Amino acid sequence: MKFLRIHIGYFFFAAILFSPPLLRADVSQWTHFTIAKPLPGEGWGTSGPVLADFDGDGDLDIALSRRTVETAYWYERITDSQWKRHTMGSYPTLTNCLGAAALDIDQDGRMDVAMNRVWFQNPGDLADNPGAPWPSHSYEGGGHDIVAADINGDGIQDIIADLGEAWFDASKQLKKMEICKGFDFHGGVAPRGFGDLDGDGDMDTILPGFWFENPGNGYGEWKQHPWPHLLIPKASYGTSMRSWAADINNDKQIDIVYSDCDTGNSHVYWVENLGKGQTWRRHQLDDPPVAAGDVKGTGSFHSLGLADFDGDGDIDVFAGEQEDPDTYMMSDGKLPMRPKGLKERGVIWENRGSRSKPHFIPVVIHTDNPGWHDSQLGDVDGDGDIDIVTKIWNSDGDLYHADFWRNDNGVSK
Repeated sequence: MKFLRIHIGYFFFAAILFSPPLLRADVSQWTHFTIAKPLPGEGWGTSGPVLADFDGDGDLDIALSRRTVETAYWYERITDSQWKRHTMGSYPTLTNCLGAAALDIDQDGRMDVAMNRVWFQNPGDLADNPGAPWPSHSYEGGGHDIVAADINGDGIQDIIADLGEAWFDASKQLKKMEICKGFDFHGGVAPRGFGDLDGDGDMDTILPGFWFENPGNGYGEWKQHPWPHLLIPKASYGTSMRSWAADINNDKQIDIVYSDCDTGNSHVYWVENLGKGQTWRRHQLDDPPVAAGDVKGTGSFHSLGLADFDGDGDIDVFAGEQEDPDTYMMSDGKLPMRPKGLKERGVIWENRGSRSKPHFIPVVIHTDNPGWHDSQLGDVDGDGDIDIVTKIWNSDGDLYHADFWRNDNGVSK
């Protein structure tokens, strides 16, 4: 709540007594648009999406790839409800692709796309020739998580890949450098599991239960430090999470927000940095409410993102449960991807506290299909607020799709 303050005698009291109804931020207003349904190819397996202005027209487009056709595509935003598909190119390693990132790899001022063992070079004339092919180039990185971040502090975004165990120097033709090795995690560093956790001015990285201290320019030994990640017993695909580093409580220290993923019984946490990455306090955010008649429990929160979704000046947390019917792992005593009958939810934990003392309340913005997998945040339509684009990995039905959720929030009466 924010009050109008007029510090002049009676006018202060008059302003309070006769002011209009108090303004309140809202996070519940979203409009769904289908980007594509069906996606090319058949069956499960869609990498991305990544979100960037590929054609230089001032709004954001998306790129993704499909496993069964070994092909990457970009979708040109025409309007909120109209997106036009263009083929970027094909490459054999796209058969096993999940992670993806958009960054300017060749430093020509245009956004390229890195995927599994291949990156596609923006041809540069997409405004006039949107169907132009994107030259493909091999590199060593890939895997479940592929993230763009400036690791060596040179002002150029690099790539973190291979489940966060390596980074690739964009200023040196994507030279591979080791961060760590030997971890049997399914995922952890995406979508934004990097930040200056120890306050020394460089970019550190995050995996479940550990963060890795940048030696200064990314070259050399990355020291390993613990943080209090909470394991899920019998997780469907082993330990896996989505992570985001940000200063949640405005104390000038970078905290960790993470969501469990790739398993049922997932939750969302804020892990508070109490001392340059050496001392931490974990806070579990309340699970989303269950509507009358719905199944209790939680699925896989495979989408995570932080932004001021309602324009009130503080950070809110978004997470979405993925649309995925997998239950075969139960024969090995593991959890299903979600409790049988659970309808996946998109959730925003609205900060109803303050910037320095956050208090997060879960608000369900959508229930049931379409579900959420590796959603990306950005101002897609250029209206000044943060929207969401998403896709699915394993559909509940026959049709695979990508989706745009337009943010219709803001301060309202």
